[in-house]
Amino acid sequence: MRRLVFIAVAGLVALAAAPALAQPAPAPRTEPTVADVGSAYYRFERLSVTSEDGARVYRIWIAIPRKAAPAAGYPVAWLLDGDAALARIDEGLLARLDAGDPPVIVAVGYEGDRQFDVLARAFDYTPQPADGPAVDLAGRPGGGADVFLTLLQDRIGPEVARRVAVDPARSLIWGHSYGGLCVLHAALTRPEAYHAFVAASPSLWWGYGAVLNDVAPFLARPSRPNLSLTLLVGEEEIAGRSSRPHTHPMWTSVPRGAARDLATQLAGAGVDVRYGQLPGQGHGGMLAASLVPTLLSLAEVAPAPGEHP
Repeated sequence: MRRLVFIAVAGLVALAAAPALAQPAPAPRTEPTVADVGSAYYRFERLSVTSEDGARVYRIWIAIPRKAAPAAGYPVAWLLDGDAALARIDEGLLARLDAGDPPVIVAVGYEGDRQFDVLARAFDYTPQPADGPAVDLAGRPGGGADVFLTLLQDRIGPEVARRVAVDPARSLIWGHSYGGLCVLHAALTRPEAYHAFVAASPSLWWGYGAVLNDVAPFLARPSRPNLSLTLLVGEEEIAGRSSRPHTHPMWTSVPRGAARDLATQLAGAGVDVRYGQLPGQGHGGMLAASLVPTLLSLAEVAPAPGEHP
């Protein structure tokens, strides 16, 4: 049986705590990212893909290490909310990745001038509830996670593999907030799609805990792929310290410790799962606080989040 590691992860990224929010604010994409200005360690290719229903256009940056690929191909990190993720990746981080086994980075965002397209991500990153309409607290339509994940696997994944050699045995998908919810849904419903799944501050409350309905069918599988799941939350989130009260019944449909409870349940069933609680971090700060160590650990230059150093 796998052992679940509970640890308060300190010293990974020095960030001020942000208030716990159901959705990140739609920050403007005003500053150029490392993909725009270039890097001594990575080259960048841009890909544009339209959703099957024509309603969303994805802006995808593929960051390819300049260092030669290993024989089996590069490790690969798929990042949801790709524009916001790229805004938190700089040349210093890419240099640290280059010092190890640098991964290909696939940042999946949306065309436009915002780091977060709140309407598009609300649809793409949320699963379809078994009963009732798929809308969030602000009335934004959701329920498109399965269609989105299929697009990643069937359309974008092959195009990435055509452009650069990647090692499927070292593939990772990361997401934060609604993105973390999508990653968790992927781990439970299509665990063969990636090797490692990192869900940071997943919005477990969405759809009145709809994603938790995925757990029983996942555990009932006669056999499960050799996946690794990491669940990360901020200390401020768990403590319930927020700049605004959350009283909507959807928000309160799951307890604050639901991520840890889920990790305990999965570990008890033999799943390779890690749980990390990051000191001083609120919901917003968890984006960078989880992303940076995730990339460094994939490059094998730092411990994985949720594990002892």
